[in-house]
Amino acid sequence: MTTPFPGLDVTVRSTHVDMFGHVNHVCYLEFMEWARFAWAEHGGTSIPDMVARDRMGPAILKIELRYRKECRLGDALRVTVEPLEARRRLGRLRQQVIHLASGHVACEAELVFVMMDLDTRAAVDLPEAFRLRVVEGEPGAS
Repeated sequence: MTTPFPGLDVTVRSTHVDMFGHVNHVCYLEFMEWARFAWAEHGGTSIPDMVARDRMGPAILKIELRYRKECRLGDALRVTVEPLEARRRLGRLRQQVIHLASGHVACEAELVFVMMDLDTRAAVDLPEAFRLRVVEGEPGAS
């Protein structure tokens, strides 16, 4: 059993900030993608290895985002990943972007993904190790 995923820490850089002086909405999606890759790696299911070895990888079908607090240049953030559900071919995760200084949730998302065969471009069953990672969740996770 693995230790809980601690989240991925990100510092807001100038390239993340838009003309309004806060993080551009698209950057939250990028932060969350980085965290999902780190979460999978932490649990021993490296997505780049899965792509290279098995020619498959997770593809987002649906994502719902809620922006709650703005993030600005220099802010230290933590991006979390919480497994919610896994079916044969679908998984569901919750993610949050949290201001480290205040503990406030800046952005949260719930997403549905499918495992895609990169040669046939069709959905395939989740690999057992990956499915169990989603079903069993993180030890000690809330």
